[in-house]
Amino acid sequence: MPYGISGSDSMRFVNEFVQKWLEEQALYEKAEHNVRGDEKIERMVAEYRRTLVMNNYERMLLLQKMKEELTEEELQEYYNENKQLFILEEPVIKGVLIKVPIESPGLKDLKRWYKEKSDEALEEMENYAFRNSVLYEYFYEHWLPVSELEGKIIVNLAELSNDFEKHRNIEVEYGGYCYLLHIDEYLLKGQEKPYDLARHEIINLLANKRKVEFMNNVKKDLYNKSMEMGRIKYYYDETK
Repeated sequence: MPYGISGSDSMRFVNEFVQKWLEEQALYEKAEHNVRGDEKIERMVAEYRRTLVMNNYERMLLLQKMKEELTEEELQEYYNENKQLFILEEPVIKGVLIKVPIESPGLKDLKRWYKEKSDEALEEMENYAFRNSVLYEYFYEHWLPVSELEGKIIVNLAELSNDFEKHRNIEVEYGGYCYLLHIDEYLLKGQEKPYDLARHEIINLLANKRKVEFMNNVKKDLYNKSMEMGRIKYYYDETK
């Protein structure tokens, strides 16, 4: 039932839906009666059923096979040998983002701590953020695409990316809040992706490759077994 439809319209919608279903059912019954025994349709149904059975069987086998997870060594090796395949489509950064009310006490200290990387500064910053921040994201240890920060800071980081080297510390006051972003590391669009961002793609690539190889081996194995059991026989016309 479409959302927001009125009472009278809803009744008309139901009646039209039922009418259409009855018309299609009547047409189907008439068609089935007239084409019963049609070898082409029976063959199409059989082929479709066979495809469904094969696909379900393949999925079942793959579920069993995929329990053998790819090792971290395999993933890392593939990345090291194929870094050129994984290119950043947008800038990525490591750092910290804090949003606090402008009237927050001790804001001057926070503006010093967020630029530093010492354990002492980190502890002070986290304690301050716990008490005063509206938003606190610490991502020194993993890469973050700048698109994930859209709406969290009043700065277009994608446009600013070519000047990241000059703007490692970004401070903006807007709407009663102070936004503080420290960029510790950065990579630009077009550069090679770091391993932790490429890892998911590598898993998909290698898993798909393993899937194809596995199913080819299964099909060959089933064929060979069928040949050994005499279920497959070739007949040649020797008169030609």
